[in-house]
Amino acid sequence: MDLLTLDSLPPQLRQLISYRDLEPGEVLFQQGDEAIAFFVVETGRVRLVRYSSDGKEVTFQITRSGESLAEIALFSNNYPCAAVAEVASRVIVYPKQPLLSALHNYPDLAEDFMAMLIGKIHDLKVRLELQHIRAAHERVLRYLRYVADPTEQAVVTFDRPLKDIAADIGLTPETLSRALTRLEREGKIRRSRLQILLQNSSAA
Repeated sequence: MDLLTLDSLPPQLRQLISYRDLEPGEVLFQQGDEAIAFFVVETGRVRLVRYSSDGKEVTFQITRSGESLAEIALFSNNYPCAAVAEVASRVIVYPKQPLLSALHNYPDLAEDFMAMLIGKIHDLKVRLELQHIRAAHERVLRYLRYVADPTEQAVVTFDRPLKDIAADIGLTPETLSRALTRLEREGKIRRSRLQILLQNSSAA
């Protein structure tokens, strides 16, 4: 069973799944709302943000097509963050209690869910490691190698503004731009407007 392949799900769960279409900037749920569902992004991109007591907004995850969000809803009464569509998006909505019951009754589905969570933990681990690389150009190169598509000759396609990518890896947009210029000058990357081709990407 696979949460991303709806036809493979138990009929009683599949019948309760719904969809929600979001316009750019539309809120899927607010921080503190009652946690009533788990979601998978079918198309588009959804940003998870937290708001501090002084109103500061902190982005801590970008969820893309085929990825899940709000797993914590299954084990919490409230969402600890807000979810906002960055672009026009469509999400699959899995109601909380029916999904919990299906995970309890179908080991294959529970295993798929655990594998998905492990993947997210690995992603978080990599991002934390990036924060400890002090040299900006080395941090950027490690990030590019991590997100590159190996099936496309180590190509990275930027689908978000550079300022957002910079924030993801703890740099200012200006520092990111300088780091990319240095990597290009050193022959480690080639750039076009929206894509980067890694050179010798298998190197450590």
